[in-house]
Amino acid sequence: MDFNNYGNENNANDSSGQENAGDINNGMGYGGNRNNNTDYSQPPSSPPPYGFPYPPSYQMPGKSLATGAMILGIISILFTFLLPIYIPMILGSIAIVLAILSKGTKKNMPGQATAGLVCGAGSLVVNVCMLTVSMVFILSHPEILQDTARAYDTFLEQYYGESTEEMLGQSLEDMINETFGLE
Repeated sequence: MDFNNYGNENNANDSSGQENAGDINNGMGYGGNRNNNTDYSQPPSSPPPYGFPYPPSYQMPGKSLATGAMILGIISILFTFLLPIYIPMILGSIAIVLAILSKGTKKNMPGQATAGLVCGAGSLVVNVCMLTVSMVFILSHPEILQDTARAYDTFLEQYYGESTEEMLGQSLEDMINETFGLE
């Protein structure tokens, strides 16, 4: 076996007439070309064609609307417990609208749109329940409202230096008493 002439075509067989077992490439050079026939002066045949090597991926219509609905729905649920009433109602309503719009003319909604619809509707339901319970509690216990109005009157007088009667013509406590028919 002759390792000095590795890859040459002339050394394909050794002196005994058997094929050279040490010649792994069988006389072939790098890239499958024979070492003695490679002509590096010739340019490659032609460059690859321009354009997309693969067809562009198909994006489902309404997918970005569905993603927006899901994100707004999740944010509205978070704000339901952090800042109830205004922000969750706005974001939940927008999430529902985006989820419905993402459906388009298809028979069923994408999963993200369904998640946005459920989160937005859940946020709205929880907000309306919280608002209803709060209003019922306040209206059934007007003395809490009366104490709160008295505290506001005191705070505003300390902060501005004049009473609410001088600013508004009537104190907040008197307004609450008139509204609810208290003393």
